Amino acid sequence: MTFQTFAQCIFIQSWWVIAFILICAIIYEHGLKKRDTLYQQLTEQWLSLQKEKQEALHHQQNLQLQINSQSDLAWVELTLMKGLGLVPEGEQKVYFYQENH
Repeated sequence: MTFQTFAQCIFIQSWWVIAFILICAIIYEHGLKKRDTLYQQLTEQWLSLQKEKQEALHHQQNLQLQINSQSDLAWVELTLMKGLGLVPEGEQKVYFYQENH
C-alpha cells in the first residue's frame, strides 16, 4: 500500500471528522461575531447610561443648592420679587406700558 492510497483510505474513512471540525469552526466564528456585536451594543448602552447618570447627578446638585438656599432670607426675598412680583416694604413698583399704534 502506497502513501497515496493510504491517505485516500484515511480520508474516505474519516471524512465525517473533517466535516464535523469544519462545521464546528463555522459555528464558532458565527458565535464570535454575534458576541462582538452584543458587546458593542452593551458598551454603547453603558455609555448612554453613564451620560444619563451624570445629567441626573447634575440636576440633583442643582436641586440641592436650591433647597439649601431657601434658608437664605435674601434668596427668599429675590424669589418673591421675581416669581410673584412682590415688592419689599418701603419700595415702589414701577410698571412700563407700551402703547400699540
